[in-house]
Amino acid sequence: MSLSESFTDLSGSRPSGQPSPPQPDSAARSQVDPDLLRLREALDGILTIAGEQQGHQRGVGRMIIFRGHLQIPAENAYAALCERFRPLGFTPMLQREYDEEVVIAVEGDVPMRQIKTRPWLHLGLLLITVLTTTVMGAALTGMPTDRFMNALRDWDTVALWHALHDGLPFSLTLLAILGVHEMGHYVAARLHGVKVTLPFFIPLPLSNSLGTMGAVIFIKSPLMNRRALFDVGIAGPLAGLVLAVPLYLVGLTQQQTVGLPLEWIQAGITRVSNPPLLHVLANLAVDVQNLDRFVLYGHPMALAAWFGVLLTALNLLPLGQFDGGHVAYALLGRRAWPVASATFGLLVVIGFLGGWFAWLIWAFMGLLTGLRHPPPHDDLMPLGWTRTVIGIITACLFLLIIVPTPFYHPYT
Repeated sequence: MSLSESFTDLSGSRPSGQPSPPQPDSAARSQVDPDLLRLREALDGILTIAGEQQGHQRGVGRMIIFRGHLQIPAENAYAALCERFRPLGFTPMLQREYDEEVVIAVEGDVPMRQIKTRPWLHLGLLLITVLTTTVMGAALTGMPTDRFMNALRDWDTVALWHALHDGLPFSLTLLAILGVHEMGHYVAARLHGVKVTLPFFIPLPLSNSLGTMGAVIFIKSPLMNRRALFDVGIAGPLAGLVLAVPLYLVGLTQQQTVGLPLEWIQAGITRVSNPPLLHVLANLAVDVQNLDRFVLYGHPMALAAWFGVLLTALNLLPLGQFDGGHVAYALLGRRAWPVASATFGLLVVIGFLGGWFAWLIWAFMGLLTGLRHPPPHDDLMPLGWTRTVIGIITACLFLLIIVPTPFYHPYT
């Protein structure tokens, strides 16, 4: 999922204990920007002003920043600021820095991400992704990719039927999990009045791959507070996991049909690593001695669902703009920043020490999105006990579905 944040931390940084900039005296008041005077007046009864400053930021425009202390409850402050600032042509942001609250007045309306989409584009990408994941699913049951492409070129209906029969269970299982994941984000965003695109499925026409790089939606308008950030961030992984786990268990009970593609055999992959949650549930559903090997050589539905759980775990990493990064910031605020840095460092260490080289790719992706998650416009809205408990449960689920080494080789 891609989350569009319009602003970063605009309040700047000031060492703890350093006094706020002094306000202009009455003799200089007449020379003060009239917008500044109107905003001061609008803050009456909301914020006791201890300091102020003006500036510009590229991509944002003119800003007027006020520091002080709220005079009303934090959960009511942002709505009051919007009511007073917007008639003046400013959009408010509300943050906390050290022992002060910070109100940022940004001139103009909140910029929206301009993304033009067409229904045919979403449908076309989905159909292509169905094809590429079906090819990969067929490869898992013993039909090499080149033979599939030859059958498609020659329109060998018998071979194509066998490929679809063997490849579609893998394809439809994986895409169903990815689709439900993205629609979880979509529904949660719409419930919060956030404008979003429909999911874009990303095909990956490469052998020795899943046939897809996943799916993504783009959020075009900002998530205004921590509750919206939390709901949109967590809805996708939980929705995908609710579907992936039952499909995994159903796949384990199906007749064994998987035969690894030549590329996997040459790479020496002999078994997968079941995360603790799947291991416990699978042992309750089937009686198999070597479950990790059984998943790899079993039914494609089980293997596709296993990949769906792995992708869910990767999305829940508490990094920048990952789903886990949104949830971590909603729960912890700026304390999520050192958590993201520690996670990035851990991924790099594990990647270089041979746990799984792909961890370096995910670390790089986290670095590209920015390890420091930007605050929402209303950074002081309390998350509430219900969301906090759900967040803690999700963090525990993350620990139960993540594995340091998803694939094992003979020497491991």
